[in-house]
Amino acid sequence: MSETQVVAIIGWGTAGVNAAIALRAAGYAGVIRAFSDTDVPPYSPILTSYYVGGEKTYDECFPWSADELAELDVEVVSGSRVCLLNPARRLIRTEAGEEYTYTKCIVCVGARPTTVGFPAGCGYEPLVLRTMDDAARMKEAFNSSACERALVSGASMIALKCVEAALNCGINVSMVGMNDHVLDFSALPEAAARFERGLAAKGVGMRFGQTISQVEVLEGEPRKLRVTFSGGDVEEFDEIVVAHGVRSDFGFIAEGSVEIDRAIVVDDFMRTSASDVYAAGDAAQALDLVSSEKRVLGIWKTAALQGQCAGRAIAAELAGGEPEATDAYPGAIMTNTIAVNGTLFISAGASQAAEGQRVEVRETEDMTVACIYEPESDGSERLIGFNVASDTDEPGGAAYDTGAMLSLRIEEACRK
Repeated sequence: MSETQVVAIIGWGTAGVNAAIALRAAGYAGVIRAFSDTDVPPYSPILTSYYVGGEKTYDECFPWSADELAELDVEVVSGSRVCLLNPARRLIRTEAGEEYTYTKCIVCVGARPTTVGFPAGCGYEPLVLRTMDDAARMKEAFNSSACERALVSGASMIALKCVEAALNCGINVSMVGMNDHVLDFSALPEAAARFERGLAAKGVGMRFGQTISQVEVLEGEPRKLRVTFSGGDVEEFDEIVVAHGVRSDFGFIAEGSVEIDRAIVVDDFMRTSASDVYAAGDAAQALDLVSSEKRVLGIWKTAALQGQCAGRAIAAELAGGEPEATDAYPGAIMTNTIAVNGTLFISAGASQAAEGQRVEVRETEDMTVACIYEPESDGSERLIGFNVASDTDEPGGAAYDTGAMLSLRIEEACRK
């Protein structure tokens, strides 16, 4: 194995760390150089809302200890974003002006919050939640004695975790969303409506089918934010959270050098269309088992599996061989589990019914189960998606058992 071999990892998060773990486990002893635009160690974006709401400490947001990371022997170039990846020259350039070459490269840049739709130039920078810096800013705002009312714009999973964090901080919180229900495109209407009843019971105000049309900063002590909604109503808040989704930025990749659709298109070993360039995590568009299409599945576990797959494939190739078929990325099913102060939502597979598919809804005293079925050529049906909304978030309880059973049915059907 050559001493000059260098595996570059652009993005030092879940996918990147798991790629490094897989590389070392497969026997790769060369240089691993990771690029991070922050100075903090790899953290879990999933846990940031728990930190804001006081359920996790700052240190608990970091899945790997300093000793565990040190064992990987990774050279981390931190605090400067990558501004160029040129596969033709095997070149990486940072915004600090430093240039590096590589033998193999894995793009694991993750995604960033977008504030598209929020009134620009209003004089207020809304709160967002993704990074530890975002979480620290939100925590400071929510813990301020001046913050009594907060508005969350958006109805996604991230929006709901921000709602929960606000509730945990004793803040009166409202939501506004452009769609008809909470959970945007992740839930069927019947399950979303049950979840909304749980939110309403906790005092959460909800405006759906509306957006923020204007924000006016009212100077004073403390300052207030006068919000005009698209429906014409006006209310005042102390802080506004924008959770309008996340997007990956691929502007640093030399134009036309890598096939990019909604994200970077990869094969079964996370290889891109560019020689010796791989992608994993939110940056990758990989196999979705339900649709049999390539999609971005922004899930922690999926990012880890894709990073491991890329790492094993690279180690095999640098050793002069080919990756084993058994090491191919097996595809994944979109899954979500979220609870807001006791109200639970679980889903897997398809979240919206297409033409010709059938939705079956079952209501019990404490749970709504909605299933999507797709007709098969032999006249039978297969389960391709479900929602479970429950008034009780009890680990090991009926809702979790139902979700586990239905998830298994979907996966078994997809892998036949």
